[in-house]
Amino acid sequence: MGGKVGQPIPALEVVTKSASMVFQTPSLMCPQIIILALGLIGDLVSRISLITTIVTFIASIVVAGAYPSMVQAVLSGSAPSVGDSMNKALARFWTLLIAAVAVSILVVLGFIAIIVPGIVLATWYAYTVPAIMLENKGVLDGMAASKAFGRDKKWSTFLVFLLVAVAVFVIFVIDTGLSFASPVLGGVVDTLLSVPLYAWISVIFTYAYLTYGPSSVPLPTTDQTRSSPDILPPVVSEPSPSSGLPPQANFCRNCGAALQPGQRFCISCGTPV
Repeated sequence: MGGKVGQPIPALEVVTKSASMVFQTPSLMCPQIIILALGLIGDLVSRISLITTIVTFIASIVVAGAYPSMVQAVLSGSAPSVGDSMNKALARFWTLLIAAVAVSILVVLGFIAIIVPGIVLATWYAYTVPAIMLENKGVLDGMAASKAFGRDKKWSTFLVFLLVAVAVFVIFVIDTGLSFASPVLGGVVDTLLSVPLYAWISVIFTYAYLTYGPSSVPLPTTDQTRSSPDILPPVVSEPSPSSGLPPQANFCRNCGAALQPGQRFCISCGTPV
């Protein structure tokens, strides 16, 4: 087995910060509004329901692939572009589709085999879409990258799944209770809650992969860099024996300004050298 990739995932922090990201950046909900609109059109126009079902399925693949670019933009401090992100995903549509089918088949077969293997496979391949979109990988390479990252994080990824399932169940109970009182009210509330809910779910695994994945491994600190044997200290100028001047560094020890050979005082701060 390979070594650990990335950093440990704090499940509760991932789900709460992902939720905060969605509500602080409402544009992250826009792709889900597109899916919702297509679904409503399909419900209203029954004659073309098959066409709208196919279009909605294609759109759902593109939307899933758009979130990695959008989340990456938010984390970098930029405004996410829904159009650009969806165009990037559309360009990788077949890769995303084949990966989704492959992962679904593996997970379903795993659940058939006494459930536990299905859970393990789901935790391994939960990060396939971010790996494909953020690292420009193919189907197998994206799945391999997801597995390498998720392999030692099975329990934390499973906890993320569990927290998501609890949130979905709570919203389901609310919608069901309101539907008993008023079907119209229940439908409206379900529509209003489903958009941020599915946006949140779409953000979670990309946020985890970007924040704790391969690129999240911290670089050496400045102190570590200075103590590295591969980093040479500043060059010291050795004057000629006839100059009568003491050895001096190339940079002022007080302000760091560059010094010329034979210079007795720093021209920037006046400190004797």
